[in-house]
Amino acid sequence: MKINTILGISVIAGIVILVVISSMGNPIGAFPLTGAEKNGSDHLELQNITNGDLGSLSHSLILDDTLPGAPEKILIYKTVSPQYTRQDIISLGEKFGLNGTDRIKEVKEGSSIASEDGTIYAILHDSGFVEYHNTNRAHTVNSLDIPENLPSDDEAVQIATSFLKERNLLPEGAEFRKTEHGRIYQLVRNGEDIVTWEDINVWFGRTLNDYPVEGSQLMIAVGGNGDIIEYFTNWRTYEPYQELAVKTPEQAFGELKTRGIAVGMNSPDTVSVRETYLAYRTKAGAETEYYLEPVWVFKGEVISDGKSVQSFIEFIPALTDESVKSLKS
Repeated sequence: MKINTILGISVIAGIVILVVISSMGNPIGAFPLTGAEKNGSDHLELQNITNGDLGSLSHSLILDDTLPGAPEKILIYKTVSPQYTRQDIISLGEKFGLNGTDRIKEVKEGSSIASEDGTIYAILHDSGFVEYHNTNRAHTVNSLDIPENLPSDDEAVQIATSFLKERNLLPEGAEFRKTEHGRIYQLVRNGEDIVTWEDINVWFGRTLNDYPVEGSQLMIAVGGNGDIIEYFTNWRTYEPYQELAVKTPEQAFGELKTRGIAVGMNSPDTVSVRETYLAYRTKAGAETEYYLEPVWVFKGEVISDGKSVQSFIEFIPALTDESVKSLKS
């Protein structure tokens, strides 16, 4: 999910508070992460944070779901690294209205193309991550991207899908997932908050070998008048590699209980696991990936005083120890 970062709050006449949302930096010479990556949508990052950073850990997990059956083996995919050329970044730019006369930058992480003032840009990361931003409009209060200028969600899906298809940007196997609205509010004391900026994010995902691929995502943002104002995709190319043995869901659940669930400052009555399934999971777009490996996915709720105070999604590597050794040998 794309999460806006609050940089500051300014008080207007002591009554109105404006929430300021950060915009992406100039790509020339730098490759910024997306808002989603900067804010940790990659859930496995939580495993590397100390207990003090997360608050409390709970190991008292309750399984409120029947564990699914599991295959003895699962197909592992090898990641095919992209081989981008200078023409590729020019072609990407043209799909978003930039052209070969705009500023092109090539560094070891990839290449970018940007308008002369650097406010509109596209980037091809060598990891396979691709992004486009119009920072004059994306996450920036302006006169166009306001609620009354937006299409309906259904229209936004049609606009986004047509845009992607016409420019050969919709990968084979892409499946529509959901729409979300990004908003900036003007907070009014003792009054109803005013939406001063809004867009519609259209999200696509994928499956491989009949399993969902967690982390593979394509997002395109539709702004006022149906304009495309932002796009990013973490959508790597894979080829079949070999079949390897996987843990049972019971083994994976045992590992999850040992590791624990971060509950912050909550004092939960129970931590309820309500959904379990086998999936693949790709690395974050800025990271190098060699294989697409399977994971057991656990989703649930932290319950305190009889109410859900926090939802969670956790990933346990699904390959057996012997499979991991085989994969690395």
